[in-house]
Amino acid sequence: MNEEQEGKQKTPMNSAEIMQMLADIGAITINSHVVLTSGRHTATYIDKDVLYLHTELTSKLCQAMANNYDADQIDVVVGPVMGGVVICQWVAYHLDTRRSSGEILSINAQREGIGVDKRLFFNSGQEKFISGKNVLVVEDILVTGSTTRKVIELVRSWGGNVVGLGAIVNRGDIEPEDVGGVPIYALAQVGIETWTEVECPLCKQRVPINTEIGWGGRRIGTEK
Repeated sequence: MNEEQEGKQKTPMNSAEIMQMLADIGAITINSHVVLTSGRHTATYIDKDVLYLHTELTSKLCQAMANNYDADQIDVVVGPVMGGVVICQWVAYHLDTRRSSGEILSINAQREGIGVDKRLFFNSGQEKFISGKNVLVVEDILVTGSTTRKVIELVRSWGGNVVGLGAIVNRGDIEPEDVGGVPIYALAQVGIETWTEVECPLCKQRVPINTEIGWGGRRIGTEK
């Protein structure tokens, strides 16, 4: 890669550009009534599963996330199962290409249960790669920040030092204090309103829930 190409790849993309990329592949639905994983309702949905069909774009976005960090200051990239698996791998890969020595690992926090009973854990033995290491936590879409905060708490419980939180889109106006004081770098920062089922104006207007995307009306009842 020559210097001109590298410079182009490291040029930050703004929120409008990121959202347009997602819209171009059909990953954004507007003017709908969608139930999110958290159980909250929204009229605008960003479908990460559509993004993951496009490996080149996924890689490009994850490289942009990785470029915000010093690869020599990160040992492990951790993301939650489901949302973080794909980007965890790609971000670690792009960081690894810039690391002067050693290897950056990719680890996923597993999940069991839902809602308030949801527990996150590392598969047997993976926690040994966390203790004493600098860890970058990654997520695809930040909505409430609850799951991400649990991942950060899990990493810290095993002696990992969380150096940052990277995300593709922060749609919930999540701030560092919402996730344990960890600095946040999101490629796109967009405020998209969500509501509890009780608050939801679309429910009050009896707008049918979209059963093709999101959780299709499944009532989890507690935030992600």
